[in-house]
Amino acid sequence: MKSNYTIRRLNSPFDDSGIFVRNVYMKKALLFDCGRLGNIDNSEINDISHVFISHTHIDHFSGFDRFLRTALLSGNKITFFGPSGFINNVKGKLASYTWNLIYDYDITFIVIELSENGMKGAEFAAKNGFKEESFTVNNNHLILNNDFSLEYEFFDHGTISAGYRVKEPKRISINKDKMEEYGFVKGPWVKLLKEALLYNKSNDIINVNTVYGIKQYYINELAEKLAGYPVCQDITYITDIAPSFSNYKKAVKLAKDSYILLIESVFMNNDVIHAIEKNHLSIGVSKAVYKNSNSTYVSFGHFAPKYDRMRDVFFQELYTDLDMDKIIKLELNR
Repeated sequence: MKSNYTIRRLNSPFDDSGIFVRNVYMKKALLFDCGRLGNIDNSEINDISHVFISHTHIDHFSGFDRFLRTALLSGNKITFFGPSGFINNVKGKLASYTWNLIYDYDITFIVIELSENGMKGAEFAAKNGFKEESFTVNNNHLILNNDFSLEYEFFDHGTISAGYRVKEPKRISINKDKMEEYGFVKGPWVKLLKEALLYNKSNDIINVNTVYGIKQYYINELAEKLAGYPVCQDITYITDIAPSFSNYKKAVKLAKDSYILLIESVFMNNDVIHAIEKNHLSIGVSKAVYKNSNSTYVSFGHFAPKYDRMRDVFFQELYTDLDMDKIIKLELNR
């Protein structure tokens, strides 16, 4: 199956967290965490519509200042998601600057704060001097660009760390070879067929262009002849979670049957005590989440900087007993 994704890590995997994501069916780009924004152009920052912040430790949120500076004149409306307290985190960042000359700018930050008790939202618009304007949040705010949707989970990291799953919408593919075989001709009916199947209107009748003229067919009859149902390529992001059994179970559930899992693997197994003290995953637990979630592909990252001096040993432990065809190594070079 061909991947719908282009994914790039913005820094070394031993450095701050930030992963830039595009999907061929999504017009705009996504960003998972916002540490130092290294390997990214300003034009790419301005193409991001949604940012998913796991938590606001400095190595996951310090890049907000560059994001703000770059986006200031873009006229964009950008949505940020984060865990409990996140609205105040963004508010504090914006409050650290003087904004007397930006009232004719059109940039707006939409901030969705997620918690066990529900969601709340705030809008920070340049035209209002980036003053906080609260609003009520509902599940519609979890619908992203082009009908993609968002699921999330909360993990213990000494503080709360949010994990995210971006879900592709259901799609219908029409077999062009079968169309030709049955004498069908491309026309507006193809779009009507896809829409009918997406909304379960299989008993409807539509007019179909054929080499013999226009004929009427039941939707379910056409579906049997022509339709395919590609597997949804969901992507899951999990980082900065303690190596507890509770976190492990929630991580496996969130990532279940993901097409791509992006997950931290901070410490080597012989440093498990340090992993417990620092509330991070060891290699063994990260690999267990990947294997037991039945995710198709995986990219490990957010490695402890001390292992940068011993990469061969670290990667030998990380990749032993894994199918390397299923490993996504996110390189810095483009």
